Amino acid sequence: MKKILIHLLILLFLMCNCQSKKDDSNKNNHKINTTVEKFDFQLFKKYQENGEFLKLQNGKTILSMAAPALNETGMQEELLPKPSFYTIYKEFYPDGFLKKKETLLGQYTRVGISEYYDEKGKLETKNEDEKFGKIKPADVLKILDKKKIINLSTGEGRFDENGNSAFTITFDENKNEYTVTLEKGKANTNPEFGIGEPPAFIPVYYIIDGETGDVTEKQ
Repeated sequence: MKKILIHLLILLFLMCNCQSKKDDSNKNNHKINTTVEKFDFQLFKKYQENGEFLKLQNGKTILSMAAPALNETGMQEELLPKPSFYTIYKEFYPDGFLKKKETLLGQYTRVGISEYYDEKGKLETKNEDEKFGKIKPADVLKILDKKKIINLSTGEGRFDENGNSAFTITFDENKNEYTVTLEKGKANTNPEFGIGEPPAFIPVYYIIDGETGDVTEKQ
């Protein structure tokens, strides 16, 4: 009889211990979910009312936003305070929780640490800087500053007079080279250039070697 009671007590202890661990596990999962960033609908409302770039008190500027909805992801693009030339791109699951967060240079080139969350809030990161060679994105900005395309001290040159991006930067990992595209690179002195009414400006491309920093200009 005593042996049966002992076995019952041990079984009861094990069951309670397993339940306790299960509860702790659920608490931890819940904690992860609640700490993940969620889409700010109040900020989205202000963005809609503003009708254009929304400047925040922390110095950031909301360039674009789209609210998540049923079966549709949301997004948010933030320009960091001057003199930075970097933007933060975020995507949100339909339930509003953060899906990914990336730091971009020139709209397309990911830099720094990218964050990716699954639907349970589990985080995976990727070090984007590992793909670059000797010449880093910061060096590309210095080259553009030296050519007076941008001003690293003031942050000027990110947008044109119409509020559009003045340039884009892409990085080809296979060739280890950057391509900087200036949509309004030079005044169009050839009236036959283009279809229909000739554009006032023509694009200029700077190809930058990712190891040497050598710059080749193309039109």
